[in-house]
Amino acid sequence: MKTPYLKDNRLYEVIGLIQVLAFDIDTSRSETGIASELSQKPISGSSWIQIATEHPKLFRVRSGTNQKKRAALISRYVLEYEDHEEHSKGKRPPLDPNLVTKLIDTAIELHDRQLQRKEKWKVIVPMLVAVIAAIAAITSAFIGNS
Repeated sequence: MKTPYLKDNRLYEVIGLIQVLAFDIDTSRSETGIASELSQKPISGSSWIQIATEHPKLFRVRSGTNQKKRAALISRYVLEYEDHEEHSKGKRPPLDPNLVTKLIDTAIELHDRQLQRKEKWKVIVPMLVAVIAAIAAITSAFIGNS
């Protein structure tokens, strides 16, 4: 699907996923860890990992220990971090709440853009029908005068 944000409940679930992955000390979380934090299974996809996979602009999905897939926010990997010992253990400090707000705003903006693209046809189709009707009326006028 080219418009994953338009799936029912997807935006709400992406926002929840952003919060879990932004504020947890673990840089990445497994399906079980995410489901435990959010206290539910996702509605808009088969798993939290699948949802993260469908939104590569925000999330990174990789195989962790024992080949279980783990999701993380890309932002957690690109920020400068000073405690290299904790970093080597796969832990980083939680993201700044202002940055998390910007990530949520980005998710909302991506949703709105996909919604606008989807609804573009609602303007184009009536215009196309009007043009076809005008051509048909002109054609019938010419045929009637002949």
